[in-house]
Amino acid sequence: MSAQAEALTVRDARAADLDAVAELERISFPIPWKREFFASEIGVPHRFNRVVRSRDGSLAGYVFCAFAGGEIHVNKIAVDPACRRQGIAHLLMREVLELSGRIAAEEIYLEVRPSNVPARTFYLSIGFSEVGRRPGYYADGEDALVMSLFLARRAASP
Repeated sequence: MSAQAEALTVRDARAADLDAVAELERISFPIPWKREFFASEIGVPHRFNRVVRSRDGSLAGYVFCAFAGGEIHVNKIAVDPACRRQGIAHLLMREVLELSGRIAAEEIYLEVRPSNVPARTFYLSIGFSEVGRRPGYYADGEDALVMSLFLARRAASP
């Protein structure tokens, strides 16, 4: 873990985080979730929503997930552009993997744009596989690749 990652705080997302989450979402995705979507996820059963804050309190990243029936769906994950390639995404996914152990999940899955090569490369590097495609999934018509991490086959954590 980098020195940068050691200076971070990871905790459950709160209403006070919503403005920063919405802003990071806006700069990270071509069709961002609205602030209200994130707000509707906080405090809801079967949700796992974590934020990473830097020592100065700024938002470094977030992950928003839903879980049920032995599965975890990563709805959203983003890292501030200034904090990328410093272990933040690994830290967030480690949080999700820890959740998987607590709830005995068998699979973690997510959707990613085929055009988002850095994200696809990251997910492949931590053991995800491309298992399907959702045609026209995104509002702009781009397909989504479905990627899964089958936990029974996972050999190492990120």
